[in-house]
Amino acid sequence: MTSRTNRLLALLGKFHRGHLLVVGDLMLDRFIWGDVDRISPEAPVPVLRVISESYRLGGAANVTHNIRTLGGKVTACGVMGRDETGKRLLQGLQAIGISTKGVFVESHFQTTQKSRIIAHPRHQQIVRLDRENHGEIRRSVLQKIRQFVEKQIDRCDGIVISDYGKGVIHRELLELIANLVAEKHCFCVADPKRENFSAYRNPTLVTPNREEASQASGIEIRDEASLREAGRRLLQMWQAKAVLITRGPEGMSLFRPGREIRHFSTEPREMFDVTGAGDTVVAACSLALASGSTYEEAAVIANLAAGLVGDEVGTVAVPLAKLRKAVRGQK
Repeated sequence: MTSRTNRLLALLGKFHRGHLLVVGDLMLDRFIWGDVDRISPEAPVPVLRVISESYRLGGAANVTHNIRTLGGKVTACGVMGRDETGKRLLQGLQAIGISTKGVFVESHFQTTQKSRIIAHPRHQQIVRLDRENHGEIRRSVLQKIRQFVEKQIDRCDGIVISDYGKGVIHRELLELIANLVAEKHCFCVADPKRENFSAYRNPTLVTPNREEASQASGIEIRDEASLREAGRRLLQMWQAKAVLITRGPEGMSLFRPGREIRHFSTEPREMFDVTGAGDTVVAACSLALASGSTYEEAAVIANLAAGLVGDEVGTVAVPLAKLRKAVRGQK
């Protein structure tokens, strides 16, 4: 094995030491699996014969799940409703050993659930049904989230922000996290959404996808030149130490102030599904940084982990053993 491979494996061996606080929009993913063999006589739509259903952790809950399966310790912080979806979500988190003392119940809040209907044999997603909260989260609950983050920061190596624009991540929380990161000398990795683009300040690493990077920077990313300009603008806008733009099949691009852009290509492979790949990226990057990696090493590890998500259909948490195998097998 090369020295680089040995170095990456050594970092993976430290993942179990990392303790991360994930704050964001907790969700439940529901999958309805079935066969389609005819068209409805009532309307020109396929008829799905349901074979099975399954539930998986989604959104910020999927980030925590990935951190857990990669060997790290993790505490979840967010909001759920007093509903059946919330109960399933809480049970799912607790079943895999994730601390839920930062998950607050909001009586008038509807727990986010994304239901995907998947047709065999090609695993084609026919439609997605979203149930989510449409009102604002009460200020008293948002204050509890801020207080919890402030109390927990000394027990964690870093904060992970998993923002899906559902209300948990808000300007006052982002201001608090920015101040805590500066004061406590910990790190913050953020997966941003449009609703809060202007509120991020001094994060350690931000991981937007290409569309989010285009929206946040105001530059449509079409080629190398526009990619470079978007990355430069995001570094300046967010005052971030690093920005990692994920670009799907084209890999990832890492930007750091005063340094050359670094591209990381994906390994050619058949991809069934990329649901939740962004969650895996932020989880892997965070654990790598907690283990003492450079930004470049974190990007390599996250790129390999994200590639493994597409091996299965649906939301997937990547096991550490599988990531180790990918590291050993890289070219």
